Amino acid sequence: MDPKELVKSCPLFRGIDPADLGGMLKCMSAREIEPERGEFIMTTPGSAPLMGAVLAGEVEMISEDYFGKKSLLTVLPVGSVFGESYSCVKARNRTIAYQASGKCRVLLLDYDRILHACKLVCRFHHRMIENMVELIAEKNLELIEKLEVTSRTSIREKLLTYLTRQAERTGSAAFQVPMGRTELAEYLCTDRSAMTRELSRMREEGLIDFDKRTFTLLDWKK
Repeated sequence: MDPKELVKSCPLFRGIDPADLGGMLKCMSAREIEPERGEFIMTTPGSAPLMGAVLAGEVEMISEDYFGKKSLLTVLPVGSVFGESYSCVKARNRTIAYQASGKCRVLLLDYDRILHACKLVCRFHHRMIENMVELIAEKNLELIEKLEVTSRTSIREKLLTYLTRQAERTGSAAFQVPMGRTELAEYLCTDRSAMTRELSRMREEGLIDFDKRTFTLLDWKK
């Protein structure tokens, strides 16, 4: 892995001199993997606490409850970190899995070594922890946003709330969503066929237009 490219593409290492990154990664037992579509990268609770950073592609965060019901929590794009919250918490009552949504590249780090870095890299390690806290805060906001979306009573309300948040994030009425239809239905906690029918009705009524993952809110204003 090229330290310069890693610092540029991953916010976890923002503000760290590329010349110092090699030593940090070695200290944290970092290793790069390239999982294929559908391959599980990490499951918590696991045997060893790990944290991942998405270098290319996308990773799906999936929750499984006591009864085995699975739910797509979010899709993590390039630059996202994952696994840190569940590696930190010792008492767990559900399984969280991270799965490659397509071919991707992921950097895995030893979580304990992130919290307890050696003296050689402590000067830069403090900055990395600050970056990690910021990324965790951003992820928490995304999960709060999902709660806002899924708490809507109808499929149309869920779709409009979700699509409006995407438009606000991009600052444009036309945007791409990070999920296909199946993943979007799982994210919204609704039936895929029912959601597809509702999307067609919304297009017929002039509320939206779409082509695969590209959507346009026809009456949206900044």
